[in-house]
Amino acid sequence: MKLLATIYQIENIEKISAYADGFLVGHEDFGTRLTRSFSTAEISKAVKLSKQLDKEIFLLCNQMFTDQMMIDFKSWITHLSISDIDGIVVADLGAYKLLESLDLSSKVIYNPETLLANVYDFNFLAKYQIQGVYIAKEITLDDVLEIGKQKKHKMFMVGHGHLNMFYSKRQLIDTFMTYQDSDNPYHNLQDLKIVEENRKEDPYPILEDKAGTHVFRSQVLSSLKHLEELKTCVDYLVIDSLFKDDSYMLDVLKMYKEEKEDLEVIDRLKNKFDEIWDEGFFYKKTIYQHKG
Repeated sequence: MKLLATIYQIENIEKISAYADGFLVGHEDFGTRLTRSFSTAEISKAVKLSKQLDKEIFLLCNQMFTDQMMIDFKSWITHLSISDIDGIVVADLGAYKLLESLDLSSKVIYNPETLLANVYDFNFLAKYQIQGVYIAKEITLDDVLEIGKQKKHKMFMVGHGHLNMFYSKRQLIDTFMTYQDSDNPYHNLQDLKIVEENRKEDPYPILEDKAGTHVFRSQVLSSLKHLEELKTCVDYLVIDSLFKDDSYMLDVLKMYKEEKEDLEVIDRLKNKFDEIWDEGFFYKKTIYQHKG
């Protein structure tokens, strides 16, 4: 099982590479929920540095594309050194079809967030020779392992970080500030929380970026206790440092690489970032219950 890391600064790739097998980077025109948007020149630098360090690198192009974005994406992707890029993460099947037309199916990693929650859906695109898919984040550990037994291509999985729960393509904070006849100083800020009246003790991180508005679980998913099981089926475990920094990534990634918890480090991180770690949905069946 390989470990993939998000980053904030290209300069930190070498340090983080001591524990990471690869990196995830993106540009705000095509990627979303990014630690930061890297320019094309920065991405090219990250690709070159990763190859020098014998690490893999993946592009996050996980927005839902409009027709114009698809045109721009094709132009952008063809100007990158694609042969040195190990994979391209997409959420839009239109982006997959475009990459297929460029003979890049083998680079595609499909991530529709919540949709791939059973064996059939997980394997659906395998016949088209794509590289792999992200398994849904809201399923139990038993379900992950069962799907893993029958997988037909590579399994990617978010193993650590805040999981996004709600998404709107609209920029809702900007809309609210416009309604208030105010400027919007909050776009792309990573220190915002939304508090519900009946859940004041449970503030949710909220992010408005170029792709829209995103609300995340308040708790941080940690899969440190389950690495032995996950190694049997997960090919790439993603450690996501969104809302944190590269020093956080170094501390967390070291524990995943060494496959053991450092309680002192965990307590320090929890206090520094005012966060609670849990096991996500590993032991929680997600069901919809009708109210009323």
